[in-house]
Amino acid sequence: MGNAMKRFTEEIDLKLRTMANKMNAKVSKDRSEYPQALVTFEERRIDWIEDNINKAIIFQPNFESKGVNEEKWNFGVAAWFFEGTTDLRFSEELVKEQHFESIANQLDKLLTDAAGRLSKINMIELDRLNNERLKLYK
Repeated sequence: MGNAMKRFTEEIDLKLRTMANKMNAKVSKDRSEYPQALVTFEERRIDWIEDNINKAIIFQPNFESKGVNEEKWNFGVAAWFFEGTTDLRFSEELVKEQHFESIANQLDKLLTDAAGRLSKINMIELDRLNNERLKLYK
């Protein structure tokens, strides 16, 4: 893996675990469920399910056409619901393509903002956001 493997400190992980505990959520590191050969970068996620909606706070490097760019990082949120033929999804970058340290230095505020943003997403709001997303592709 690249230089990013040394970037997530115990202090950052503690902040993520603390937020996850408040939301009865789980912190995952580096896509551990993927085959080791595919894990080429470090990331952190907080995932939980609220009212049947999957929600996540994601801190990861930027994905580009030539691969993963560990010089630029993103911090965002996602919400999704899949059941039968229903496919609703939403994602939003709260910080896009910034240096890792810039995100880490404002992590407390970003975690609060992300949790607040996701707390407002119920099934009606997710449907509305999904419809907005689909309009972009028409």
